[in-house]
Amino acid sequence: MFRLFLALSVLALVSGFGRMPVTTRGLARGMTMAGKYEQTGGTSPGAGMKPMADGTFKMAGEHPKEYVLENDNGARAIIRTYGCNTFSYITKDGIEVMGTRKDALRDDSKPYAGGAPHCFPQFGPGDLMQHGFARGMEFVPEERAKKLSFDRMIFKLVPTEATKEVWDYPFEYRVDITLREDCLEWDIILKNTGDKDYSVTLGMHNYFDISSLANIKIEGADFKGCETMDRNNGDAIAKSDTDTLTIDRPVDMLYKKVAGPVSIIDSGKGCITTIERKGFPDTCVWNPVGDEKMGWDNYVCVEPVMVEPMTIPVGKFKETNFYQKVSCKKM
Repeated sequence: MFRLFLALSVLALVSGFGRMPVTTRGLARGMTMAGKYEQTGGTSPGAGMKPMADGTFKMAGEHPKEYVLENDNGARAIIRTYGCNTFSYITKDGIEVMGTRKDALRDDSKPYAGGAPHCFPQFGPGDLMQHGFARGMEFVPEERAKKLSFDRMIFKLVPTEATKEVWDYPFEYRVDITLREDCLEWDIILKNTGDKDYSVTLGMHNYFDISSLANIKIEGADFKGCETMDRNNGDAIAKSDTDTLTIDRPVDMLYKKVAGPVSIIDSGKGCITTIERKGFPDTCVWNPVGDEKMGWDNYVCVEPVMVEPMTIPVGKFKETNFYQKVSCKKM
């Protein structure tokens, strides 16, 4: 009996040495994996880093500075997170739609003078800096949605310490930019996330690429008979007597209640660019003719705007919406 007990005791002891506790096994496994990682020449990614699909790592919260939307037909748009500016839109026919000034900088040191800058919470001159602060702020990329018929990127701007110093109101300014087969769309959703109403003015300061001012005309049925305000002539008020505009001198003209489609007909490029909108009741046309520093003869600004202050109501589910659609086709 004693010999049998001794044999069983020895067997149990040997079996115990062959098994490790769960925690010990996990530690050993981790040490083995770490050993393998070191053998392949890798290094620890460090705190706050997240793995990417290509095997590299990046700091959590970091994002690309530019996003490219693409369509299978060759159309593409490039949006920069600084200012949420769509500074390039190329159609399926290879036509560059968005223009740029000669003195434009792409180093994010100042708002980009080209593409489609967002003027919020103020359009034009006023209590804040010219055209507000949004065009010079870093937007956060929120979501990408790519389908067969469209490619969409969502960006968002919310208050920061910098914005609060000049305009201390709670807001959410969201922009959905959608590239479709034959157009580019901007859906702007503005929310008042505070507890009291406030007012804003805003607009899209679009720069459109042209062959030359001598080759273009700007058409829109709403131009004829509308009230105008000439910012180059002391804000003089008058009435437009035509539905077709040409430019041969410096222009900074506001056309009130011009909310229908506006087209830029360019005989030099052989194309027609059309701007449609919702929520923007007015149109501004701008070009600094003769200013060589700005390279005035290769772009024109046609801008859907809202110059009269609009009250943005309080409410988690209350949205104020604005929309712009730009399309370009061969003549």
